[in-house]
Amino acid sequence: MKLAQLAHLARAELIGSGEIEISAITDLAHAHAGALVMVADTRGLAAAETSSAAALLVAGTVAPSAKPALRAANLRAAFARVLSAFAPAGREPAEIHSTAVVAPDASIGPEVLLGPFVVVGNGAAIGPRTTVHAGTTVGARVQIGADCLLHPHVTVYPDCVLGDRVMVHSGTVIGSDGFGYATEEGVHLKVPHLGRVVIEDDVEVGANAAVDRATLGETRIGRGTKIDNLVQVAHNVVIGEGALVVSQVGISGSVTIGSGVILAGQAGVVDHARIGAGARVLARAAVTKDIAEGATVSGFPARDHREEVRAMASIRRLPELADRVAAIEARLAGRPRRQRARKRPG
Repeated sequence: MKLAQLAHLARAELIGSGEIEISAITDLAHAHAGALVMVADTRGLAAAETSSAAALLVAGTVAPSAKPALRAANLRAAFARVLSAFAPAGREPAEIHSTAVVAPDASIGPEVLLGPFVVVGNGAAIGPRTTVHAGTTVGARVQIGADCLLHPHVTVYPDCVLGDRVMVHSGTVIGSDGFGYATEEGVHLKVPHLGRVVIEDDVEVGANAAVDRATLGETRIGRGTKIDNLVQVAHNVVIGEGALVVSQVGISGSVTIGSGVILAGQAGVVDHARIGAGARVLARAAVTKDIAEGATVSGFPARDHREEVRAMASIRRLPELADRVAAIEARLAGRPRRQRARKRPG
């Protein structure tokens, strides 16, 4: 593909000749003739310009001089668009494998691929051009939209809904019961979960995640939200549009998460909390109360990130402060100061 074509695709400024033919996207260590190499900042520019790469993809603050380049204000977005041009065709020819089990009243749209040992339950509907890979189970009355991709061994429980262009990775379970029990006289009585999960268009759910069905009503994941591997979304959770939920996040029941929220790795959210649109919950934070729109929080329990940073800095000074207090007390009492012995580094 010519560099000028990639410039248009990447929405990037073309620097130098657009007639250069690009055959691959590589990192700097594997650069070769015909390769396009990404340069995130000026530190890597010199090495990239002396490499055998044919051209560079650079950030808007980088000014290459020795090689043709694509310069993009949003480098990562441009990189994603360029990679898409070289990604292998992901869709196999449509077919229903001979080992697939499809209920007689299920509706299968045109150009659908059902791989080996797929099971499609009674009354389920799968939209056009959707791919369901080997060993996946689509429960009774499930609705799956167009152009979806379910990787091997996904389980979608009955009555759940997936919109268009939804991608679900291997091992994920959509619509399992929430963790709900009523305890009486030491016995845990199961609370039946009669609701469903609704996943809107353009959502991606990573591998080995779990999205629980609602007790009543819906657990809902908004359009364009991306969920990483090993995430737990509990019953009756509502996530808005365009949220990012990173690996090992745990979201308790009936939490409401606004559009554009980011939950970083291993963050946790207690039940019934509300997180406002555009908020940022940093890694390993524990949300124990509502978070305002646009706020950035961290810590355990989560609080304003600036407050948390100041608190952590103060904690690191506690040994020094304790020595100073002891010295003051010694002077007031008229006795010699006793210096606390400290371990030498190493």
